[in-house]
Amino acid sequence: MAERKPWTRRDQVLVLELYARTPFGKMHKTNPDVIELANLLGRSANSVAMKLANYAALDETLDRKGLQGATTADRQTWDEFFADPEGFLKMAQSARWAEGDWPTKDQGSEPSEFREGEEVLRTVMVRKNQSAFRAMVLSAYDSQCAMTGISLPELLIASHIVPWSVNEKLRLDPRNGICLSPLHDRAFDAGLITFNNDLTVKCSAKLLVPNSVRGMFEGKIATAPEKFHPLPEYLEYHRDHIFEAA
Repeated sequence: MAERKPWTRRDQVLVLELYARTPFGKMHKTNPDVIELANLLGRSANSVAMKLANYAALDETLDRKGLQGATTADRQTWDEFFADPEGFLKMAQSARWAEGDWPTKDQGSEPSEFREGEEVLRTVMVRKNQSAFRAMVLSAYDSQCAMTGISLPELLIASHIVPWSVNEKLRLDPRNGICLSPLHDRAFDAGLITFNNDLTVKCSAKLLVPNSVRGMFEGKIATAPEKFHPLPEYLEYHRDHIFEAA
């Protein structure tokens, strides 16, 4: 029998937060994270997986024409997330904690000494935000470097397209990130490489590297995002303001 339990705002928020950090290929009812959230919400894993598919249908950066079923409430929650990603993720965290599902120390709980001092608290929050951004960006690229396909987590960085310091509203927008290796991340931040809207790579004339390794910086990316494709306006900002053309 189809599940008839109404979706509350809290349910919507927590499922979208799960969507944001879950690789597209793992949004199914047997995923332990889906099962865990289903248990928390008092729903079936299949119900949560279907709601994840609804959110995928709303991702306008992807060709998901075969997906449908998103409701008006789904759209409202989706729009709310991108209007203020940082505020939305804080709300999701509070919604989860409010039901007694408090994180363990390994999940990021704050030791008592971190509750003293505004500067320390700010540092903790920045680290949490960076961790959340990394999780969303890596999930979009299935934990692979877009340039090389490298899949070692230790060698992956969630690179901001519009820099962290330029627009704080974009700091946690996963469409403002590309998964890169440390080498390509440094080159990207320095403006030695940039990306066209189709994610082909442009190299600066200042990128002076031996011909034997130049192929590592040119051509089409090895791994395209499965969700949260970088927005054209973000890529355009990088080309216009960060890239060193000559």
